[in-house]
Amino acid sequence: MLLIGASLHFCVVKPLMAADEINTGYFNDLALKGYDSTAYFSQGKAQSGDERISFEWKGAVWLFAREADRNLFAANPEAFAPQYGGYCSNQMSLGRLSDTDPHVWLIQDGKLYLFGHEAGRNRWEQTGIEAQIQAADRHWKAFIQNGKIE
Repeated sequence: MLLIGASLHFCVVKPLMAADEINTGYFNDLALKGYDSTAYFSQGKAQSGDERISFEWKGAVWLFAREADRNLFAANPEAFAPQYGGYCSNQMSLGRLSDTDPHVWLIQDGKLYLFGHEAGRNRWEQTGIEAQIQAADRHWKAFIQNGKIE
């Protein structure tokens, strides 16, 4: 019973707590659900990282497929980390925090944007990516400054 109660505590309480700057899992500190953020740029695809090849940045553990990928990220994390801390870009443009699917993404002007569903990425493409980025940037700035979306 104690184990069930503890499990329910994490399932119910974690979503009610303030969100972290980097989107990580409920039971770990993995960024991007363990996917290699440099692979989106170098290979044009989502690729799982190796838990033996990691780097800690902004309180999250980032995994990489190769040591060269980790070294690239470590030299300039801002260049390879997803925008909005890895939260859904579409939801951020609407003023909400939401989780992502590492397989739904786009690169715009050298920046990585993740989405929770194809519908979100499609919305961005159909309604104008630049306008959606401006809205998401505004909400993200408020979240970073105030700890809440405005």
